Amino acid sequence: MRERVGDGGNRLVKALQSSDQYKENSRSFRRTVFCQDDWIKFRSSGRLYSNLGTMFTSGVIRGLWLEVGTVSLVSLGVYLANNAFAVIDTAQYGLPDDFKMVLPQIPFSLSSPALALLLVFRTNTVYARWNEATKAWGRVESASCNLARQGVAYLREDLRDEHVRRVIALGYTLVAHFWPCEEEAAGRVEGRLRELLGEKETKRLLASKHIPTQALSDITRVVRRCDAIDGSTKSRFDIHLDDLSNSLVTCERLLKTPVPLVYTRHAGRFLALWVLLLPFALAGELNSNFLMVPISTLVAVFFFGIEELGIQIEEPFSIMPLGDIVSNIDERLCQMITYDVTLGDQSIGPDAAPVAPGGEA
Repeated sequence: MRERVGDGGNRLVKALQSSDQYKENSRSFRRTVFCQDDWIKFRSSGRLYSNLGTMFTSGVIRGLWLEVGTVSLVSLGVYLANNAFAVIDTAQYGLPDDFKMVLPQIPFSLSSPALALLLVFRTNTVYARWNEATKAWGRVESASCNLARQGVAYLREDLRDEHVRRVIALGYTLVAHFWPCEEEAAGRVEGRLRELLGEKETKRLLASKHIPTQALSDITRVVRRCDAIDGSTKSRFDIHLDDLSNSLVTCERLLKTPVPLVYTRHAGRFLALWVLLLPFALAGELNSNFLMVPISTLVAVFFFGIEELGIQIEEPFSIMPLGDIVSNIDERLCQMITYDVTLGDQSIGPDAAPVAPGGEA
């Protein structure tokens, strides 16, 4: 008997670990990047059927099997118990003749606004974190392009290529810093760093205690080595370096400081007790009809789904398309340096006929 209980416990632990691994692996599929065709599909009138059709293949819902399964079992147990009490003589057990496992609805009606307020506040808070992270990475992309553009325009010719390469390398170090568990991404990042900086510089950079900070310092050193620009021009480089540094600090703050755990845990306990006790209230309202089981299950899916959404986006970086953002920076900056080498300082003025005044764009 003990061996069976032990085997059951081991299977449950393995199932929980498998579920957690599935949820972690599925985060990489949430790094959505839209193009125009995606927006057209997103606005499609058939999205109702699409959303309903993918309900049971949703990663969020599939990750809730433990919570939803527990509520379903509790609801089924209440249904079976109440129907059993209806056919047996409860008096011999010291229970009233009409005994049922039910709870009044009033506590649920009184507490549901408080539960809704907790869930809404938490969801809004974690969305604000995700929004702040996307803005910070938008500043990384903007400052990187501006920094490289100014380097190509003002630095000595022998420093331009190195400057642009180090700006690109900074983006890849940020990806490695905020995707530490992505082994495949780490391999691609290291490979690209070797292409940009060479073997020796890559080893030196990766050996740093804080790699993005070292990458920022390397860019500063390139600008400092250029004696062909004055202090005013160098201060303009510093503006964009400050933007990159501030964005890095913002992202690290979001990574290291979650929503206060006391709030998250209290909301989680409130939600769990509310949903687990709901079948007892439904048993009284529906007179222990079997409908209480699917209703309880559906309510559990929606309520625990709201909580799961908050959990999934509270740490935003592993669901953000950081690889696509840095690849975009890489492509733009390589284009800058390629055009600079090709064109140099030659004129690239328009060779078309003068535009007539009053023409429409």
